[in-house]
Amino acid sequence: MAVNEKRRNIKYKSFININAGIVIFGLILIYMFVNIVIYFTTERTKFYEVTAGSNEAKINNSYEGIAIRDEVIKYAKSSGYVDYFIREGSRISKNSTLYSIDSSGDLSNLLLSASKENSKLTDENLNTIKDIIYDFTNNFDNMNFSDLYSFKSTIRGTVVDLINMNSLEKLAKDNGESFSINKAEVSGIVLYRVDDFETIKPKKLKNSDYDKSEYIAALFSSGDKITKGAPIYKAINDDEWSIALKFNKKDVKKYKDTTNIVIKFLKDGLSTTANLKIVKGADGNSYGVVTLSKYVVRYATDRFLDVEIVETPKKGLKVPKTSVTSKSLYVIPKEYGTMGENGTSIGFYMQNSSRSKNESEIYYPPITMTDDKNYYVSKAYFKPGDVITKENSHANYAIGKTRKFMGVYNINNGYTVFEVVTILDSVDEYHIVKIEDNGLSPYDRIVLDASKVSENQIIFQ
Repeated sequence: MAVNEKRRNIKYKSFININAGIVIFGLILIYMFVNIVIYFTTERTKFYEVTAGSNEAKINNSYEGIAIRDEVIKYAKSSGYVDYFIREGSRISKNSTLYSIDSSGDLSNLLLSASKENSKLTDENLNTIKDIIYDFTNNFDNMNFSDLYSFKSTIRGTVVDLINMNSLEKLAKDNGESFSINKAEVSGIVLYRVDDFETIKPKKLKNSDYDKSEYIAALFSSGDKITKGAPIYKAINDDEWSIALKFNKKDVKKYKDTTNIVIKFLKDGLSTTANLKIVKGADGNSYGVVTLSKYVVRYATDRFLDVEIVETPKKGLKVPKTSVTSKSLYVIPKEYGTMGENGTSIGFYMQNSSRSKNESEIYYPPITMTDDKNYYVSKAYFKPGDVITKENSHANYAIGKTRKFMGVYNINNGYTVFEVVTILDSVDEYHIVKIEDNGLSPYDRIVLDASKVSENQIIFQ
């Protein structure tokens, strides 16, 4: 018997055949896409690679100076034509024959005739020559050997002048009231010029005194006609003298605690040590007064002197000023620190802390800086009021005291770490900072603009 049976159609669930390789490839694409978006939408942190540097280009600044000396002006006792018998800038003793005044104007011819009859040098003449030799040896600089030839000419000219002076006594007797011999009233270095700066003191200085276009000096020389009562010579009667330098606010800040300096005279390159004192002038401006005890003869005829303050260059690391910022760090006395098992890490015994119980009893935060008495730790690693205890003691210390430091953010490890720096000087847009053990080093990378980051911030470069 034929049986018609209905065919059953059984439907089975179909499973999607997922290719694992495609999935992984898709995830990689998504990851790459996300990173590309992050790369182009995240602001890059600019950095600077630390290099060695110095302030050599900045130091040795030159200054305008006014010579301040103990100067005494003397005046003519009669009118007539003057003749000087001692070279300007020479050292004179009191009562030595200095000049003559002749109302007739015939002294030159009379001297020529008289000197032929009397050419011997007296003991006083020889003492004068000894004084000139003493001044030369006291001020001679081996670096300026050519001065020796100038000295030779000075001695030769002095001898001729002294022979002329020996003839003056005879001339005075023969010419009566029309001719007078005058002796030095003071001892010192003789100058035949006046300029109204003879009585100036540092506290009376004004900026206008440095205007050379307004400077006037009256010079005297043999053959000039002199009126009774007019200045006829002056003498510098002290070997100690000063140079007042025009300082600005930056100079005052730099040299306020400096008492001894080395200066270089730009006129001839001579360098010497000197004392320095800052004073206020009559106009309220500050002036650096450099005091010396020698070389007054060398620069006796100079009222204005340009000098350079010579300094030893400060060498260190060169970092941009924008990289340096200030930061407050917690101050922790060293007696509260304990050495870790590795022999290098410093830890602290915590008390009354809200930190996890799973943490070690000893807490090891990064030490930003240390000195003889304290450790300095970033505020990111403690909370105000945290208490630490001294090892093997009941003494405790509450975290809270802070101290400000200047520093930079080091990003060698991909995140910002504050490093303390000591600024030695500044040059243009850079600071020169001290090279210290365990501190900033050449080729370290630091954040160019410290104001745009914070500590422990991950850096995208």
